Amino acid sequence: MLDALVVGAGPSGSRTAWNLSKAGYETALIDRVEVIGEPCQCAGLITPRTFDYLGYERPILQEMDGARLWGPKDSYLDFQASETKALVIDRPDLDRSIANRAADSGSQLLSGHTYLGHEKIDGGIKAKIKNNEGKFEIKTKLLVGSDGPLSRVAKNAGIRSSREVLTAFGADVEGYQGKESHVDLFVGSNLAPRFFGWGIPTGPNEGRIGLATTLPHRPMSFFRNYFKKGAPSKLLGGAKVVNLISGMIPFGTANPSYTDNVILTGDAAGMAKPTSGGGIYSGLISADAAFEIANKAFQKESLDSQTLSPYQGLLKQRIGGELSKGYSLRKAFLSLNDDQLSEIITMLGEPKVKKAIEKTGDLDYASLAAFSVLKAQPKFIKFAPLLLKPFI
Repeated sequence: MLDALVVGAGPSGSRTAWNLSKAGYETALIDRVEVIGEPCQCAGLITPRTFDYLGYERPILQEMDGARLWGPKDSYLDFQASETKALVIDRPDLDRSIANRAADSGSQLLSGHTYLGHEKIDGGIKAKIKNNEGKFEIKTKLLVGSDGPLSRVAKNAGIRSSREVLTAFGADVEGYQGKESHVDLFVGSNLAPRFFGWGIPTGPNEGRIGLATTLPHRPMSFFRNYFKKGAPSKLLGGAKVVNLISGMIPFGTANPSYTDNVILTGDAAGMAKPTSGGGIYSGLISADAAFEIANKAFQKESLDSQTLSPYQGLLKQRIGGELSKGYSLRKAFLSLNDDQLSEIITMLGEPKVKKAIEKTGDLDYASLAAFSVLKAQPKFIKFAPLLLKPFI
């Protein structure tokens, strides 16, 4: 019987397996894809602290120190920070690098292996697995669900959570007329209803574009319009699609994120940031918290729900508070119409407000900028007084 079986070789799953195997636990890391990280389902934008947290770096395609915000009624704003705020990376390369660290530490890395379900047995769990050769079973003391927003591990473990799931669609393109070191953001009901679109320079005349939205809206139709109308078309006049990217983004932390012999990390635990949709950094935090709790549980020789329960407290302490504030900001955003968005963008251009954003803007901790903006211009509270009071 294994000590731990980790399902999903994304950043949080591989980090969990890496921690467990490094500590001497017999661990297997499985993923349904044949090549870890493929197909890519992410825009590949992270903060510099993500590499700091990982403890090593990977190749950087571009450094971002600014952003252009395009909104309804031709509203527009250009931000320029004095330091690098984000890094454009090769996301599949990052995924493989963490999975390889897990393997180098002793984890058995099994690509092309699909988790089908599990049942409780004496002393642990019996998981049903399928690969190209057929179906078989793996027995494990601990099952780690790092298998994304529609986590089958969570479903089979009976872990239910109320969450909002967005669908995202995008592409790598040639002929993208972006601004060097600047991310382009598009908001408005005609461009990306209920969320936003993005354009990220990845090299000379190249970029990564996309948007996310919620049902009944479908992102593909809005994506097609990016080339024909609105602010994005100004940057994509002669662009050519090179590679398509799609995925799902879950908002809402699973609570609980554990049960007997099962613990969830990453998107399976709802670690995506409601303000940006990114989840790599927060997913890594959940992986380390999961390992800490699992390690103590192994030492106690008890992996029941009560022993794993401190995991929820660690998530709340380390990243849950920020995710909660981020969701309040999202609800405030959803309450706005296009006229209000246009007015807000104009107000964001006020010198003292713009300066506050350029100084405190942070993809991982959006509440810091929200607080600074409200402090610089209290009139913002009129747009969503109840939802934004926590940031005053």
